[in-house]
Amino acid sequence: MFSGGPDESRGLFLTLADTTKIESSRALGDASRDASGSIFHYQAAAMGKRQSAQQNVQIDLRIGTSGWTYDDWSGKFYPEDIKGPARLEFYATQFNAVEINATFYRLPTASMVTGWNRRMPPDFHVAVKGSRRITHLKRLQDCQAELREFIGRVAPLQQLRVILWQLPPSFRPDLPCLESFFALLRDEAAAIPHVRHAMEFRHASWWDAEAEKLLRHHQIPFVAVSHPRLPDSIISTTDFLYLRFHGLGRQLYRYDYSPEELQPWVERVVAAIRTSSVRTVYAFFNNDYDAHAVENARVFRDLLAQALKEK
Repeated sequence: MFSGGPDESRGLFLTLADTTKIESSRALGDASRDASGSIFHYQAAAMGKRQSAQQNVQIDLRIGTSGWTYDDWSGKFYPEDIKGPARLEFYATQFNAVEINATFYRLPTASMVTGWNRRMPPDFHVAVKGSRRITHLKRLQDCQAELREFIGRVAPLQQLRVILWQLPPSFRPDLPCLESFFALLRDEAAAIPHVRHAMEFRHASWWDAEAEKLLRHHQIPFVAVSHPRLPDSIISTTDFLYLRFHGLGRQLYRYDYSPEELQPWVERVVAAIRTSSVRTVYAFFNNDYDAHAVENARVFRDLLAQALKEK
């Protein structure tokens, strides 16, 4: 382990009043920190439609980056003496979740998963990106063997909580295909019932009422994306949100978000929490160049935590 203590804001577990109208002018309690040093509890004053007693709910914020193995983060995020696998252990002192993109390109080996398990704390969450053999080559069809193999490889990952399925831009709406894939997921992923699935679409035609209805029926989140060619919106279809920040303009993965550009996303998340059953928020920054993802994730986490505290 590392000698330095964890960033106290690494993990956020917020307690809010579960109401339709939140009185933001005053807070009923001070922020408190539990023994882990990474979970914060906030309580806001609130009044329901029937002046009923307050009902507290917890909002779990899981904010991080898409990957952690970038050499150009050395000296900017990682201390220069931390190399290779030790970087994950350090990363987990700063953030409480990570998205693994490498699983999109190749299946993880048993030794890789064992190494990840050894370096992740128990309260850490992992999202993995589904294999491109399933989403891009097979295009969700006739992929039972590939799906079974993928699930078998990632199932031993102890902190696995979400599998992200990203469709290519050329994949236009095909609801029967998606319905069949969801049925296959239900069967093949039955051994890991604690793991949820999320769908990321890369063509704007998917932002459609019928697609939204299908995802809501299966309780699968419609991944919200910050991308120059896709809508800036959050569609809440289940009890957790999944956001991905790819960058803006021509820079995309080299882009550095300003706080002013992140603020509208904070407001969208807060609105979704207030008007739906959302209780967990996953958000990952994929603009890895020059460690922009790290700083942007920290800023977004702090802005969102503050907004929820005030609301």
